[in-house]
Amino acid sequence: KVKMKPEKPLTFATIEEGDHKLLVFALPGNPVSSFVTFNLIVIPALRKLSGWTSPHSTRLQVRTGGPIEMDPKRPEYHRAALSWSKPGQFSVLENPSPSDSENAVLIAHSTGNQRSSRLLSLRNAQALLEIPQGSGIVPAGTLLSAILISPSL
Repeated sequence: KVKMKPEKPLTFATIEEGDHKLLVFALPGNPVSSFVTFNLIVIPALRKLSGWTSPHSTRLQVRTGGPIEMDPKRPEYHRAALSWSKPGQFSVLENPSPSDSENAVLIAHSTGNQRSSRLLSLRNAQALLEIPQGSGIVPAGTLLSAILISPSL
């Protein structure tokens, strides 16, 4: 069992027949849970099997654009849209100039309701924020790790 949100149910198995080995990934039935676990587990496995030396998706540091509630039972991969901002501000820089880009910080904005059945939370998502397990709220402006998600392997 994997301790993460969203994740249930997730199964991995290998089937061996003679010289052949078949890897089986059984993903959750809810579309968002399936998408998240595919990005976190299946894509890195496929990349590794394809010979990639760094199979994991890009991780970067971002600031939260608003407060995010933590789950007391497990860490969460929270869907988020990304934008550039000046340090200390949360206003979006639409077309940052080269001088703005040098000092800009990446802000992660929640895509809204994070229920595993809510497809709209994926529509503008560019990253999965790694929200630690805990009680309370992650305040706006907190530095967190985010995993970039993309449509390609």
